Amino acid sequence: MGAEMTDRETWQRVEALFDAAWERPAAERRAWLQRQSSGPSIIAQVLSLLDAAEEADDFLETPAAGQDESEPLLVPGERAGCWRIERAIGRGGMGEVYDAQRDDGLFEQRGALKVITGADASDWQRFDAERQILASLEHPGIARLIDGGLLATERPFMVMEYVDGLPIDEYCRQRRLPLRSCIQLVRQVAAALAHAHGRLVVHSDLKPSNILVDATGRPRLIDFGIAHLVEGGGVHRQTRLSPDYAAPEQLRDGAISTATDVYGLAAVLFKLVTGEPVRRTAGLPTPVVMARIADAAPAAVSQSGKLAEGIARAEHGLLADIDAILRKALALDPAARYASIEAFEKDLALALDHRPVRARLHERGYLVRRWLRRNLLPILATTVVVASLATGLAMAVVQEREASRQRDEAVRERARLEAIQQAVFHMFRVAGESRGAGTTASEVLDAAAQRIQDGYARDPATAAPTLHALGELYFLLNDYEAAAPLLRRLAQAEPGSVDASLIAAARYDLAQVELRLGDTAAARELIALAQAFWQSDPGRWRSRLVDSRLVEAQLLREAGDTEGAVRLLQEGLQERIELSGIRHRETGVFYNNIGVQKFALGQYEPAREAFRTARDIWQAIELEQSPDALNTLNNWGALEVTAGDFLAAEPLLREAVDLRRRNYGASAATAALLNNYGKLLLRLERAPDAIPVLEEASEQGQRFAGSGSMLHIAALSGLAEAQLGAGRIAEARDSALKAGQAARDHLGATHPATALANLALAQIYAHEGEAARATALLGDVDAIAAQSGPTGARLAAQAADVRKRYRLEAPRPTPGTARLSP
Repeated sequence: MGAEMTDRETWQRVEALFDAAWERPAAERRAWLQRQSSGPSIIAQVLSLLDAAEEADDFLETPAAGQDESEPLLVPGERAGCWRIERAIGRGGMGEVYDAQRDDGLFEQRGALKVITGADASDWQRFDAERQILASLEHPGIARLIDGGLLATERPFMVMEYVDGLPIDEYCRQRRLPLRSCIQLVRQVAAALAHAHGRLVVHSDLKPSNILVDATGRPRLIDFGIAHLVEGGGVHRQTRLSPDYAAPEQLRDGAISTATDVYGLAAVLFKLVTGEPVRRTAGLPTPVVMARIADAAPAAVSQSGKLAEGIARAEHGLLADIDAILRKALALDPAARYASIEAFEKDLALALDHRPVRARLHERGYLVRRWLRRNLLPILATTVVVASLATGLAMAVVQEREASRQRDEAVRERARLEAIQQAVFHMFRVAGESRGAGTTASEVLDAAAQRIQDGYARDPATAAPTLHALGELYFLLNDYEAAAPLLRRLAQAEPGSVDASLIAAARYDLAQVELRLGDTAAARELIALAQAFWQSDPGRWRSRLVDSRLVEAQLLREAGDTEGAVRLLQEGLQERIELSGIRHRETGVFYNNIGVQKFALGQYEPAREAFRTARDIWQAIELEQSPDALNTLNNWGALEVTAGDFLAAEPLLREAVDLRRRNYGASAATAALLNNYGKLLLRLERAPDAIPVLEEASEQGQRFAGSGSMLHIAALSGLAEAQLGAGRIAEARDSALKAGQAARDHLGATHPATALANLALAQIYAHEGEAARATALLGDVDAIAAQSGPTGARLAAQAADVRKRYRLEAPRPTPGTARLSP
């Protein structure tokens, strides 16, 4: 080291001495400093900082002056306007927060009441004006401001919608969420901020404790009550903030803008990734924080010595993109950040999709590397997925300890991959031969299957693996009728003509096919045959035996023994965890199926926990876009709908819809999911949002299930209800009449689908004051319901609900009569 210190070294010494002095009692600080051998220049700088610190205002988050931290401003039972205080739930420099209950005798409502410390009646006029604007924020990601007023002491208070959740950093830490899941949460917060920015409202105090994640995994922004309104390109200075996450312009008394929120949200993401805030300022006064801001560029997260729990270094490519995004979003100069919160969110989305992010476009070779990443990995991923199918629909590769077993597994895996290669070769060959002939993908697959079956007839031993792989591919496509004959040929193969382990695997897969086709007796016989083979060497086939309990449990449930199914799955789960650990695909499948069985028993909370664990596993192993993850979302959403918690169901089904649209395209299954989601939006009284969803469901239902199918009619009837709810009466009547006509033409006048159309039309008539016509249609619904079993019970309940809602006469049925719909 030279004789003179650099500026950085000088500042580091000044900072270290200040920290040490500040920890001492005020009366001892200067005397202690004078005894240090750091040179008069450094001592003078530290003394100057101490003078400024002791005279500084309390503009950072610190306890209010003169306030005893042990005594809250309000106590349980005390009133603030029409609100009764239940308990204190938080305290910070900007105020105290209480769990409060509306107590005015009009209606019950729970809220989070915040008393603003350091403010008096002179602040009320501005606060009241802002409160009116903030109350207009209507977004599922924002806890609304619902009330405000003055205490008897003329101190302002506000009441926010109560959110029962964890701070976003604690939520991610407890669940050890992977990087992708953390980014998805931040993207949801960005969408809520975009809504606020569109109404010229800036939050300006973004930090983990102001973003709560509820039990459904939905983040909610709170404390919008201290937000600011944009005025001429900037907003007035706020008097208190959270320095660890504050933007530099907030600490420097600069203009607050939407760029301030870009910085704040990026600082939150930095904490989720690294486990540490951008800066640590606890206990430091304003001048020291100001000095640190001047050199506050965060370290690159991909090079950080510490990452948050759940963030794997294996995600290096994504971490590198996040590095660049955070550097841009955390720029000291607001003008150098993203132009909007939407631009920040878009770069996060591009990073997740392995597309070039704007923050790295200046890097040499970046676009080429990103193109390779996007185009090579899907090919490799497809190979892995198809190869995993060839292991058996529920088989996992077990890491055997013994070297001999590892060699056996490697041999089997090579054979499976060769089978997949042969299947793909046949499909490409058929596609090449059919080029220009307008051949569909389904026809290509069918032609390849026929070619492989012909080869199997000539040489069973050679063609069997390829035949098995193709049967599993049909199963994945939910084409059970096409999968059955392929798997059946293997399952019935003569002993010695085909490898015995392949016959057992085919029997197991065929058991799943038969189960889905409704032949439980055949499924039971096939699973027993497969298990008998595996039991001949249980050590070698332990993984297959464990996975076979998934099918056994389904058969038990079909036989009415749901509790037995749960016990079997829980036993299998423990073995699966012993074999593969908690973060494994098959472990996730077990948790999902346990959730299904618990749901069937009406045990909603245990079912939720099982689905939640399954989803955590999909996220941890980056299979959140897989069919397994989609099943979990569907099942969990169905549970919440059945439990009547439509708000909890909405994000689950919305994510499932997005996943199916993005990865599986249009199909009958997509139409069914869209129909369910659209009906849920109707229950949430979001008719305008439901219309495009149900239009899409109706179009796909007609295209893939057929005009007049139950799927088509259900979506078209739902569309009529949504159009009615949105006030588009003529369109609603047209949709309902089309649904009724298609149902009668294809399914008959007494089919439940016709009843659905009648229900929709009855509501339209009732809304228009045509009570007689509505009553007549509801009578038809009751007549159909009486002969439709469990489905009929639901139809009858819906008819009763329409009568109650529109105050129509109760039905007076005439035995043996039913009228046709108009």
